[in-house]
Amino acid sequence: MEADKIGPFVWLMREVRSMESRVWLVTGASGGLGQALGSEVLSSGERVIAVTRGDGPLQPLTAAFPGRLRTVSVDITDAGTLRPVLDDAITRFGRLDVVVNNAGYALACPFEELDDVELRAQFEVNFFAAANVLRAALPHLRAAKAGRVLQISSLAGQTGALGMSAYTAGKHALEGLSVSLAAELTPLGIRTTIVEPGAIRTDFRANWASRLPSGAALPDYLPVHEALARSAATAGGQIGDPARMAQALVALTDMPSPPLRLPLGSDALAGIENARSGQLQELRRFATLSASTDHTKAI
Repeated sequence: MEADKIGPFVWLMREVRSMESRVWLVTGASGGLGQALGSEVLSSGERVIAVTRGDGPLQPLTAAFPGRLRTVSVDITDAGTLRPVLDDAITRFGRLDVVVNNAGYALACPFEELDDVELRAQFEVNFFAAANVLRAALPHLRAAKAGRVLQISSLAGQTGALGMSAYTAGKHALEGLSVSLAAELTPLGIRTTIVEPGAIRTDFRANWASRLPSGAALPDYLPVHEALARSAATAGGQIGDPARMAQALVALTDMPSPPLRLPLGSDALAGIENARSGQLQELRRFATLSASTDHTKAI
């Protein structure tokens, strides 16, 4: 019926363009940066496989972009369930071009007060789930000998913060995996970028703030709890704009030679620059001691 209204040739061209448009796979797509990115990608004429725990927040986008948004509700920490579900969604769209590992959450607490189950759960979502998604997605990119992988890390992936040892450790681990992964994938035509946002004006900070304990289990860590409370009070006033960050990510995937790392936000730029400058100064200060551990050269 649609072909009768607009003419068979025009209708066919629309179908061809739809099949040729890039397909993005975005985890954590129902809110925050993930939802902003999905909206930006769809608005640019491309297609999205949105991986989320619940598709309610995405229903307006589904209605606004019929046929171009496919929501997948699956537990990304369950590798056995995840792979066939993603394979099916990718097959239905006919291709995969961009993988965005965005899902994650923060657990705020001094390290000694962390429960082991909570610590492991933090790594399951922030690190192992990303690995699961990569294992499911990379065969499709390798088959095409092309594609982009965006690993959404954080300023925390390059620095540290009081009370954020679990979150920071997960992001550092994700960055370590990604650096080696990039070296493996570049010869295959697949480019990897580690994205390091600063504070974003989303619900992310409010969510971890809502789970803060009422007080310090160990009195020595009361200053850490006070610092976390001060940070929590700034929720809603973060400098980062998720819509502008989404635009930057779309622009990133159009670059023929993208960076290995891309900080997002002036706070991320300043924080990472300060951290690396301090590390370089310390490296030089103790260079003699470091070099002294080499085997003595034979005369």
